[in-house]
This record gives sequence, C-alpha cells and structure tokens, in this order.
Amino acid sequence: MFTALVTGCDHGLGPALAENLAGRGWRVFACRLSPAEHQIDELSARFPDLISVHELDISSDESVQHLKESLAGQLSSLDLLINCAGILGDMEDGPDGRLNYALMEQVISVNAIGTLRLTAALMDLIRSGTMKTVLNISSEAGSIQDCWRTGWFGYCMSKAANNMQGALIHNTLRPLGGRVIQMHPGHVATFMRGYLDTTASLTPEKSASNILHTVLDTDLPVRDRPLFIDHSGKELPY
Repeated sequence: MFTALVTGCDHGLGPALAENLAGRGWRVFACRLSPAEHQIDELSARFPDLISVHELDISSDESVQHLKESLAGQLSSLDLLINCAGILGDMEDGPDGRLNYALMEQVISVNAIGTLRLTAALMDLIRSGTMKTVLNISSEAGSIQDCWRTGWFGYCMSKAANNMQGALIHNTLRPLGGRVIQMHPGHVATFMRGYLDTTASLTPEKSASNILHTVLDTDLPVRDRPLFIDHSGKELPY
C-alpha cells in the first residue's frame, strides 16, 4: 500500500486530494490547521482504514516536530508528500498603496519556509519511500518570467521562494531516484479569500483529479530541475 501525507486539509483542495488518494487505495495522513474544520473528519469516517487526521501548523517548529514524533510509531516510509497548505495575504497591495510587510512575512513563512520546514522534517521517511516524491502546490504567480502583476507581493514572492526550495530538495532526492514537482493547481474554487471564490474555473475535486492523474498516471520525465507544471501537465516557465 502506498502512503501519502497531505497538508492543508481544512477545506478546498487538500481534502479533495486526500479523498482521491483514498479512492485509489492509498493510506493518507491528512493534516489540518484547525480542529474546527470537519470536512476531513467526514472523509475519514468514509475511509476509516485509509485516512487519519492530524493537526499541523507548518509555520511552527513545535507543531512540525510533534507531527514527526507522532508519525514515528505509525509509518516507516512515505511515498508522496503533498504540500498543499498555504495562505493568500493581501491581493490588493502595490508599491503606490498599502504594503503590509508583517503580513508579507507571514505569507512567506507559511508558503515557502513552512513547506520547507515540513519537508525537511520528513526527509528520512521520504528517502525510505518507494516513490520518494514531494509535490508542492505552487502557483503561476511564482513565475518570474511570466510575471504580469503589479502587486500581491507576499503571495507571488512566497511562491517564487517555494519553487526555489523545491529545486533544492529535488537536488537531494533525484540521485536517490526521487523527485520534486512544483504544481500550479489552476484557479480553484476555495475559501482562501475568506469566502468561496465563485469566479474560479475548477472545483477542488476536478483540480485534485487532474493533479493526481498527471502525477500518478502519466509518464512525467525526471530532469535536473523539478518540473514546474499546471494540473494538466503543461510546463510553466520559472
């Protein structure tokens, strides 16, 4: 049985990824930030032998260490780590308007450093896995070559940094037969803005289905640098 750990399972894409993996027969360690979010509990009740729920704040050393210690008695290897947890920050900032540097630091702390914090903590488990794969939910907003925005500094900078930390981890895993994949999930209808984004073109379930089909069912190449692709497998420029 393959094993996966998925962060960001409070709502939206995270639970959809966990559900899809469980439907494939994977054992899933689903991590959420808030115990008040019950969507993943409902999925765990549907897949009691496959989905276990864990609390995790990837911006906290203590929380990540606690998860690592709790996993030590439950599994000896991890095939797939999906770093899905993330926050948006201020989408309306700009150089001529408000710039909330404290909020930018928070977004970068979660989206880039938090992702690295968890990946580094679980490296021994990943090295022992069959797939040795880290899937980072990044964004087209992290592309420097395709940058067109004039603001949203925290999020765009955090995803560019996410791509870099993914490249550094890839350099460790590739010689061992592993890899990192940087994935843009598409414009997904989630509550990351504090309300349901009804302008989105994809449901979480559709995005999750596309992502896992691309990663697990297609023959993606392994290169010197991690693939930066969207949910359909289309390559994006760094």
